[in-house]
Amino acid sequence: RMPSKCTGSLFNFRKVYPQLRSDLKISWPDVESGNDTRFWESEWNKHGRCSEASLNQMQYFERSHAMWISYNITEILKNASIVPSATKNWTYSDIVSPIKRATKRTPLLRCKYDKSTQ
Repeated sequence: RMPSKCTGSLFNFRKVYPQLRSDLKISWPDVESGNDTRFWESEWNKHGRCSEASLNQMQYFERSHAMWISYNITEILKNASIVPSATKNWTYSDIVSPIKRATKRTPLLRCKYDKSTQ
């Protein structure tokens, strides 16, 4: 379980310096609503504040970006021949297995229903 709802300082946009914002737009974008800043604020306020004893806000977001670089999930899946396709389907296990092999962690994945395809 991830820690959540901890006390600590609230999100401060100024602490996410411009280069870090550019990096996070690539590594940690809001894929649901497109409002990256609001998403980062939510993630910090819910989870990041729990790390404040060891990572301040800037370090928390720098670490998340560094983790993305270390574990490029797109490349991991591509190396397992799992790429976007209009005709090919994969099982949950097909996707989890190469990620688990590469990261030594079991990912938690969820599907997002795409209403535009129905």
